[in-house]
Amino acid sequence: MMKKAIFYCSNCFINKCFKFSVKGDLTMRINNIKLIAVLLIIWNILDASLHIIIQMAETLRICGNIIGILVALYLLIVTSKKHTQYILTISAIAILLLNIIHISQHGYMIPSLLFIGVSLLLLLILLQIEIRQSVLILKNTRIIYLTKWWFTLIALFVSILLLVLSGPFGRLSFTDLLHNGELVNADYWSLEPKILSAGMGFDNIIGIDELTQEAVKAAGGSWNEGLICTNGEEPSNGNLTSTVSADGIPLFFKGYADYDDGLPVVFSWPVATETVDVTDFKFTLNTGDVVFANSVGMIPNWELNERNTVVLFGDFGNRYTSDHPDAVFPVRLDIVKDDRPLLLIGPNGFEFNAVGLSWTTNQSPYDLGPKLVGAKLNHINSTSEGEGGLNIFNGILTPNDEVSLYDEGDFRLRLLTTGGFSPDGVSPLLPNMYEDFFRIHALDENGETVYLEEIGVDYHVAGGTLRIIGLSDLGKKEDPEAGIFYDGCYIEDRDNYIDIIIAGDEAAARNITYVEIPGLEGGYNAFYNPGGPGPSPTEGVTYTAPGPADLEPVIIALDDPWRVSRKPTK
Repeated sequence: MMKKAIFYCSNCFINKCFKFSVKGDLTMRINNIKLIAVLLIIWNILDASLHIIIQMAETLRICGNIIGILVALYLLIVTSKKHTQYILTISAIAILLLNIIHISQHGYMIPSLLFIGVSLLLLLILLQIEIRQSVLILKNTRIIYLTKWWFTLIALFVSILLLVLSGPFGRLSFTDLLHNGELVNADYWSLEPKILSAGMGFDNIIGIDELTQEAVKAAGGSWNEGLICTNGEEPSNGNLTSTVSADGIPLFFKGYADYDDGLPVVFSWPVATETVDVTDFKFTLNTGDVVFANSVGMIPNWELNERNTVVLFGDFGNRYTSDHPDAVFPVRLDIVKDDRPLLLIGPNGFEFNAVGLSWTTNQSPYDLGPKLVGAKLNHINSTSEGEGGLNIFNGILTPNDEVSLYDEGDFRLRLLTTGGFSPDGVSPLLPNMYEDFFRIHALDENGETVYLEEIGVDYHVAGGTLRIIGLSDLGKKEDPEAGIFYDGCYIEDRDNYIDIIIAGDEAAARNITYVEIPGLEGGYNAFYNPGGPGPSPTEGVTYTAPGPADLEPVIIALDDPWRVSRKPTK
């Protein structure tokens, strides 16, 4: 019934347009042209705006939109229209050719065919009105067939067919945006470019066929059974499991995943993301085999002030500890030359060719969990530049910066990790969990260590006082009215960056020396990467190990922020 109703309404609209086109009355003709011209403007503005909002404003597509809008404005404004037929014909052909070129480069999707098709249909109807007028005035019966309704439909069908034949069927993807080379106040963590970590993260949970509890457990993933959201809503997949389905990979990654392992590579300098490809990363396993990943991407380290960490999915190993005779895991990473070598961006925008960098290990993630590889102290400004970078995440994961979460704070201590930090591998890290995992070391007037262990306490150190405010760069601020609670359903970005927000005196902040994760042996909680057991582990399944106790020196970057920006390259 619904299909019949839609079909009927569509026919009514088209028949009315064609009815307009065969009227000889000049006033009727002008009114019809104006109506369709207005529709053409609205449709092209809608098309262009949608692509801009989702940050997929392709140049050729936008040029087609501009042509459609300009032609419509010409029909609405210009009174003398001697060459209207030619302008409409050329415009329709130009829009078709621009989109053929675009599709040949990027492929097509059904929504794009809809937007292009409606624009062409409106142009063809306008052209038919003009041709009909010529037939009536000039009595040129040789082109009478051009005024028939079926001619426009045939022309539209041929146009759509040409578009379909111009390129492959594509899927919605944000990889171009994530790999456009842009950086905004991105941190670098040493004066020399190097690989800080490149160990395998976890096994077999990326790219499964479907995200159900049974499928996740069959793949060896963890599932948060019995999770209830405080806001009364159903938990998201990301709060139930760290396992990822195969369908989601092409949206954000170059390549594919098929029950793959995860492996983050952390650099001391942010990467030029347009140069990132699977062919840059050559892994040597403990067996001597050499492997390359199946896919590569910047998620979850997608924000413009991050991008030190590249995530790869592939078949890198298994779940045995390194001392097991059947253990398989990567022991070496080499950055190798390909068609476009990997570049790192350092101080003052210096571009470093990363080919030749290497990293080695003798540990599996089933020996030891994630740890810190960087800690850097900066001033907090009125705005946190570089936050975000992908509009589809705005309002979901962001704003998550210190300015948005807290009304106070003078310093941001940003931590860089070897992998995603979670309390158990699935549950989110919350902004109020500082006391569960961290403590900061600072020196007093006598050179003795003061431990900053609690939130909201003024600690007296050399140079003044310091007070821990909380964590940020995780998720949005708690807001019960908006349904945001610090609970197991909290939506967190799960990336390789955690910020500790501190208030106090600058002289005191300069006496911060270390950030510590005491870990289980220190009486604190431990961090797990996404291969961890979750709140409700399955008996008999091997999960990744908890992270170790860790003590990371703090870089005092109050005079020089150690950050770099870079304009997008495409």
